[in-house]
Amino acid sequence: MSEFDPLTTLTSRLIAEDVIKRVNEYDKLQAKLRATERVLPYISKQETMRDLDISDNTMSKFESNGLQRYKPDYNSSLIYYLIDDICKFIVLAD
Repeated sequence: MSEFDPLTTLTSRLIAEDVIKRVNEYDKLQAKLRATERVLPYISKQETMRDLDISDNTMSKFESNGLQRYKPDYNSSLIYYLIDDICKFIVLAD
């Protein structure tokens, strides 16, 4: 087995550490969002902002960068998100 040069070794280690950090963040976020018993896989915009401690402007930026919002078919101002979408979006946003 040939040895890698120090730069390759360092780069590999940094990439692995970043992947591990992102997986851990994903797991923590998923656990936090799923802490309450839910019947549906959706979470309201208000709950999301409260749970993640973010503002309405931040949610708007998330949406403008691809976070999918869901609204009921009836005339309502309620907005929901899939919990898994939020978890994936937050981890990938770094």
